Amino acid sequence: MSHICELRNVTKIYDRVTALDNVNLKINDGEILALLGPNGSGKSTLLRILAFLEKPSKGEVYFCGKKVMDRHMSQMRINITMVFQKTTFFNTTVYNNVAYGLKIRRMPKNKVDSEVNRALRLVKLEGFEKRRAKKLSGGEQQRVALARALALNTRLLLLDEPTADLDPKNASIIEEVVAAANHELKTTIVMATHNMFQAKNLPHRIALMKDGKISEVG
Repeated sequence: MSHICELRNVTKIYDRVTALDNVNLKINDGEILALLGPNGSGKSTLLRILAFLEKPSKGEVYFCGKKVMDRHMSQMRINITMVFQKTTFFNTTVYNNVAYGLKIRRMPKNKVDSEVNRALRLVKLEGFEKRRAKKLSGGEQQRVALARALALNTRLLLLDEPTADLDPKNASIIEEVVAAANHELKTTIVMATHNMFQAKNLPHRIALMKDGKISEVG
């Protein structure tokens, strides 16, 4: 099986605090991989490095077999999108929030409409296009954030605690969307979670994390 991403001996240090400690990880193309561990174990830092939002203090990152270098990091970044645990929205409609990334990529209007509709349908928010994103419930906002990411149709989707603090209904919908995106869109997904039940049922593989290290993958 081919690998979409690989971390080799990656260490990340913030002000003398080691957030990641010599991490080695291969992410299979087309899989759902869960990073399972308590708060402070390094999950979010690992995601940010995979998203090319942070650079390792030591070690190497590979994407589609190519070593990630500063000179082509921005070009590679368009293949990846990340949904953060705390979502930020523009003070406008759901449609405009989901369409933002597509417009930045200068996609034609009819294509933007099509992708926004597809993404909202996938997260079960059809008919929400004209509603104000900031006035939605927390669960609905998280689904809009997921729709915004899915609309870009990137090869790699990174999710940081996507169901944290959500009610069971919205958490279940997001889990269904993650599974559908992986199955239907063939999106590779890496998600951070501390939910043992979620990690057991949704992903193909689990990487156990503690104190900035991966203790086991399987």
